[in-house]
Parts: sequence; structure tokens; C-alpha cells
Amino acid sequence: MGALSAVAFYTLVVVPLSGPRASVPSIAVVTSASAPHGIPLDASDAGVVADAGEEDAGPVEHQFRVADLKDDPSIDVVTAEVGHRAMSTALAASGLSHAEAGRIIKAFASVRSLGVSQPKDSFSIAKTKPGGHVVAFEYQSSLTDVWQARENGADGGAQGGELEAKKLDLVFEKKRVTASFVVGDDLRASIAKAGLDTSPDKSGDSIVTMLDDALDGHAEIAEIRPGARLRLVATEERLEGKFVRYGEVDAVEYFAAVRNATPVRTYWSPAAHGHFDAKGRQPVHGGWRMPIPFARISSRFNPHRMHPTLHVVMPHNGVDFAASPGTPIYSTAAGNVIVAGDGGPCGNMVKIEHSNGLVSAYCHMSRFAAGLHAGEHVEARQLIGYVGQTGRATGPHLHFAIKRGDQFIDPLSLKLDGVRLVPIANRDDFEAARKDLDAALDAIPLPAAPDSLLAQDADAGAGDDTILETE
Repeated sequence: MGALSAVAFYTLVVVPLSGPRASVPSIAVVTSASAPHGIPLDASDAGVVADAGEEDAGPVEHQFRVADLKDDPSIDVVTAEVGHRAMSTALAASGLSHAEAGRIIKAFASVRSLGVSQPKDSFSIAKTKPGGHVVAFEYQSSLTDVWQARENGADGGAQGGELEAKKLDLVFEKKRVTASFVVGDDLRASIAKAGLDTSPDKSGDSIVTMLDDALDGHAEIAEIRPGARLRLVATEERLEGKFVRYGEVDAVEYFAAVRNATPVRTYWSPAAHGHFDAKGRQPVHGGWRMPIPFARISSRFNPHRMHPTLHVVMPHNGVDFAASPGTPIYSTAAGNVIVAGDGGPCGNMVKIEHSNGLVSAYCHMSRFAAGLHAGEHVEARQLIGYVGQTGRATGPHLHFAIKRGDQFIDPLSLKLDGVRLVPIANRDDFEAARKDLDAALDAIPLPAAPDSLLAQDADAGAGDDTILETE
């Protein structure tokens, strides 16, 4: 997976190039009458997006969900996560009486034990107001694992019957979608303008992080700049006809923002669980990830750096990533949070202790991820905060540093290079899929980038040279 040394797709928000330049025009090539997940396509502001799946068989019949009652003035709908609580405690905290909680637990006894749950499991209660009498209850452990209890007569019969529970048979669909776009000043906005949903799912993944995975290590570039072009084929997942998330980026083609750029294509291999080039190769860089997918480096590690404003030799003990305020920041590797608070010159700072005596630090955050605290264990690419301008910062960016003991090291030096190959047993399947995906990519209209952007060079960025102070 991705490594710090890949330095290939660097910013969720591409910092404007130096000097005046023409803005990126909207690219409007619509190949489908509607966006696959309900985002309207308008030729005035859309990129290219198409539902490339098979013809719809017709509207999916909607099953009753507790959330359907939220607009009923006589019903109060309460939704919560179980958290680190017993189910009876969670139900009581949601305003249920002991008797009503007992009705729910009794109904579920034969279909699912509510005594076994995960903290992220959620539930929804529909109860009368006033009175707090439960007419429907729903328990959800995943998108498709949903159990529901409804009162006898919930479709119009008399109130007051027993709750009857069952597991819902939800219709889950996978559809192929295609899109293309020109990168503007804000990569996330460029992707959204193409009609794609950029919001993260519950695991923190989004179409942006998926693109980062798909291209990581394959394109030897220092940044994605305005004027770069991408075409992609993705799998969209729908639940009961409604967009839920993207399952995977199946193929992507990338053109750098230079004239006569050689395109880079990668393809998803389900068997090998990774993105490979046309020859079935995938660069491997170890377990370290970029803290901001697609982040552009605005200032590198330099122990002999001349400070740009103080004009004295002052080491730059980390790497600065240019990004706009609010851009998500992720843990570079698994570890334990040792600081999540005020870092003085570093502003809002998170420090994470990793194996092998390494500590990573993330500075100038606008805010931390909800609930993040010292002592918490985090996984690689877990959301830990958002880009800001706190502390001694001249502009919004992330200052990222790595220490081994008392010594700062270059974060970009953490790499374990190698190459994976698609397993021999899966190569025929990979080759067949690649040919199909090549045809799908070739069929996507490729927007043209303004020539003025291709003539520009990236600036040094507006990165701040704040030092992570040695404690």
C-alpha cells in the first residue's frame, strides 16, 4: 500500500500556482441522463459521470424503516450507538421505561441476542409521544445486517400488540460508474463537480482515498497540479436503490499537468487486493501512509534550511503539506496517541507512538477527530484531525514530523520498496478484466486542460516553516 516515499498525488486541495493564470473552466460532457447516486448533472458545472452498469430493472421496492416515521408528529424517533454500554443501559439512556425496554429484548430473543454487540452498532426507536410506547425498533450492525421489530398492527392495526422481530432482507446492488475531470485549484471540489460523492464512509474511506490507493507508487510525480486529468471506473454500492458508498476504484487513468503527458493506468485486482499496472506489477512501500491523500509537499525536511523570513539557518525538522482548512488528516501508521492538545508553536497537535521507537507528530490542526484522546490506539489511515492554521503558522497546512528517540528523521525516508506481482493463478482473470476496463476507460470522454495550465510550473507553496520543537 501507500508509502511516504511515493510522493505521488499530493493534495486534497491543490494550492494555486504562482502568478496569475486562467481559472479552470467547467468541463461538461454528460454521458448519462442522471448521476448514479442522485447528484444532478448540469452541463454548466458537471464533469463527466455516467452509470455504466446494466439497465435498471425498475424501481426497487422500499422496505419500511424506522427512519420513515421521523416526520410523523405523533412519533418520536431516537437513534444512537450502543457504545461501551449494556443494551439495557443504552435503551434506558434513550428514554425508554424498563417495561418498554423489556418488550424489545423479549422480541429479539428468538432472532438475535441484544446482549452481544459492538460499540459502533446502532439502533433506532420509534415511540409514541406522549407516552413513550414503542411501535418499532431497529438494530443495525452493518449496512446490510439490520434487524427490525414492529408492533402487531403497525401497518394500521390496533396499537398495543407484541413486537415481532426479524432480520430485514435488504436489496444491495453494485453498479459500475465512470467519470472524468480536470483538476482545479481544489481537488476535492473537482471530483465533486464531476458528480462523484467525496464524503467518507463510516470507515473513513472516500473516493479521494480510494484514488490515492489506486495511483500510489505508480505515478512518479511530486504532485497533482491544476490541469491534471483523470478518468476512472468505479463500483458504486446502493442499498434499496440509494447510493451508500463506493466499493472500489476499478481502474484509473492519470495525465500529469504537462504537455504530451504519458498516461498512467492502474487496475484493481480483487484476488491480489491491490492496484496493478498493465503488466501486473504493484510498487510496495511498506506500512507507512501519507497523512493527507494527494497532499502536495510545500516544504521538505532540511536540517540546514535557511529560514525564509528570519534569514538564519534554522532546521526544518519535518515535511509541510499544502492543504486547505478542514482537509482530513490521517494517522501515518498504527500506534498509540500520546498527545492530542496544545503543542505551542505547533498549535493543535497530535503525537502518535509507533513501533520501533518512532513517534509521528501532526501540527497546526484546526480541530481533532471526534473523541480522539491520549491513550487511544489508532490504525493506519485512521482520521485524527483536520488541517488548520493554529500555532506559529503563516497559512493553513500540515506540518508532519517523525522522531526516533530524540532525533528527527526525514519522514519521506520511511520506505520499504519492492514490487508485488499478480499471482500466477490469477493472471488470466486479471488480463481479461484489464481488457474490459481499458475499453471502459477509452469510452469515457477525456476533457481538455487549458493550455495555460500546462505551461505553468508548480510554485514552492505557501508552506510555513514552523519547527516541531524538541521537548
